[in-house]
Amino acid sequence: MRTNRIILIVAVVLILGTFLYIGWQHRKINRLTDQNQLQAVQIAVLNDSISVFKDRNGELNYRLSVVEVSHANLQESLEIAGWNLKKLKAKDIEWRKITNALKLKLESVGTGQAAIHDTTFISGKDTISLQRFNWSNNYLALNGNVTPENVNFDYYYRTSIDIVQHRNRKGTMVTVSLADLNAAIVGGNNITILKETKWYEKPWLWGLAGLTTGLLISK
Repeated sequence: MRTNRIILIVAVVLILGTFLYIGWQHRKINRLTDQNQLQAVQIAVLNDSISVFKDRNGELNYRLSVVEVSHANLQESLEIAGWNLKKLKAKDIEWRKITNALKLKLESVGTGQAAIHDTTFISGKDTISLQRFNWSNNYLALNGNVTPENVNFDYYYRTSIDIVQHRNRKGTMVTVSLADLNAAIVGGNNITILKETKWYEKPWLWGLAGLTTGLLISK
């Protein structure tokens, strides 16, 4: 009877000690993971690295790496990446519920030429001469007039953007394709939230359960 008590006490102490050790190690790993994730966000923002490549059709594509962070590091990661949490809240976006945040800088450079058309109209007692122009490259359109003092115009810019998130040997990536060949992605970063493991799915819990079961069976 006394032997059984000693075995039970030893088993309880062993299980408790194992639990505390696993918890301590788990905490150390989490701290290191947090540091690595936040450093990865900082590096992504500082480097602002966008790789450019041509696909098999000869079209330019832009690619950037995705930084995966845990939900515990989401707020700090968003702030490092340049997101204003107050502005997000004003857009009815709760930062706690964000699953992916992509920030891109788009630049378009090109040249064009438009014919000038002389126009005259009467405003009250005044006769006003204008030169009008219209120009478009199917993405950017300018419509305006030229006076001796100013160039006045309306404009619009429109291009399709295809964004695909995928995995390869280097990790999770985002590939961006633009319809406008004069446009380019010149900067950006992307944060995505890692899927959290449920408490009952954690390997250390199953390991502890197996150890406990083994000790009880051996008893």
